Amino acid sequence: MTRHLIDNPRKSEGTRLGQFVKIARDASPHHATRQLVARLRPQSAQRLAAYLRIARGQQS
Repeated sequence: MTRHLIDNPRKSEGTRLGQFVKIARDASPHHATRQLVARLRPQSAQRLAAYLRIARGQQS
């Protein structure tokens, strides 16, 4: 005799901690995106040097 259709064990989707970690990872930006944003953002020393160069009248 076979088991009833609903008499099967549930498929485990991991532990509760695993589910919380998955949600946290999905909510945060990807590490490659963070690296690109940081690379595009000029450093404060570079920005200051650019302002001083413009103030002195040099354009390159």
